[in-house]
Amino acid sequence: MKSAYHHNIPSEDPELTHVDKGKPMGELLRRYWQPVALSSELAELPRKVRILCEDLVLFRDGDGKVGCLDAHCAHRGASLEFGRVEPDGIRCCLHGWKYTTAGQCIDMPCEAEGFCARQDVWQPSYPVQEFGGLVFIYMGPPEQMPLLPMYDIIDPSRTGVEVRGMRLWEDHSIGFVRDCNWLQHYENVVDPWHLLILHNMISGDQFGSVITEGEEIDISFETTDLGVRYRFVKPLPNGNTLERYTECIMPNIFLVSNIHEDGSVPKDKDKCTEVSWAVPVDNTHLYGISLVAWPLEDGKPVEGWKPGTDTMTNIRPGNLRDRPYEEKQRKPDDMEAQESQRPIVVHALERLTPSDKGVSMVRQQLRRGLAAIAAGEDPPNIVRDPGENRAIPTSAWNTIYPPTSAEAAE
Repeated sequence: MKSAYHHNIPSEDPELTHVDKGKPMGELLRRYWQPVALSSELAELPRKVRILCEDLVLFRDGDGKVGCLDAHCAHRGASLEFGRVEPDGIRCCLHGWKYTTAGQCIDMPCEAEGFCARQDVWQPSYPVQEFGGLVFIYMGPPEQMPLLPMYDIIDPSRTGVEVRGMRLWEDHSIGFVRDCNWLQHYENVVDPWHLLILHNMISGDQFGSVITEGEEIDISFETTDLGVRYRFVKPLPNGNTLERYTECIMPNIFLVSNIHEDGSVPKDKDKCTEVSWAVPVDNTHLYGISLVAWPLEDGKPVEGWKPGTDTMTNIRPGNLRDRPYEEKQRKPDDMEAQESQRPIVVHALERLTPSDKGVSMVRQQLRRGLAAIAAGEDPPNIVRDPGENRAIPTSAWNTIYPPTSAEAAE
């Protein structure tokens, strides 16, 4: 027996897990546009958000422009979340200082005429853009601001789909805030073995698909032009063969192929339908938010269609946050597994094995991104040329081979 008396807990790996301003990973993530809200969430009231350890307030003025300002008014620090949105800005609730979407203070009602203009006060702000129903902000060096990458799944030129911003399944799954470090959730994407163990052996089939059926499975890991993916090949009971790819795009985007594949119909590269972000709130919380390629029929959204990673709570109630503790113990899900790794997993205590190769590859690629920034270079997947920012190829899909062509998956 090894006594726990001498079991000392080392510190977590701050280089990869801490996202504060000035910390290596915090600076890496700030070099990219990050989604912070749905466009529909910005109506007549401001919206407070916390991202990368910073408290911010979003609002939409009368011209439809969105502002992202530091939450605390430059006057006396009252939160602008309680401010009043007006046609030309947001007015602090305490003394009425009013700011434009760019952060310029344009009114100080308690002061003499002309005082506001002479003071030239600017509330700290971040650049904002909207796309596909999501609000994105850029928190990095202004001179390094890239384009928002147009991946093939969400490219505006794509026909037959409508790009929708969604907090998928807000009460469960990736749409709500998880109480753990962002990397624990992100690495889970390239851990296919947990599909077979957690989501089947331990808790029973939580997908209602062929992904977790059978035992003859070939799993490998590959680098892509954008990051890391796994390849998952297995023969199906009906004689078909499933070939599945799921991808992490550095530094915090992930593409998950349809988890409810039934394997009955041969298909070639049935692509992932969502581009999702694992966004750190702070060092011990994260949220998930997505752009979904919703199919159109006769120019209208298909009613009743569900994204390929919809958790279907009638099959997978384990993704609900509020359920009895005993039920969580008997049928744990991603939430229990990830949050119970500690608020921030301690990498020095892990004993990684060959089945964890995807996790190791993600960490290596993140460290290369940190090294690039330290050397004054761009990290991976920074796009600056508008001519190259079109239908950037991604690598996540399901293929179903019929029996006569199963050798194609070899």
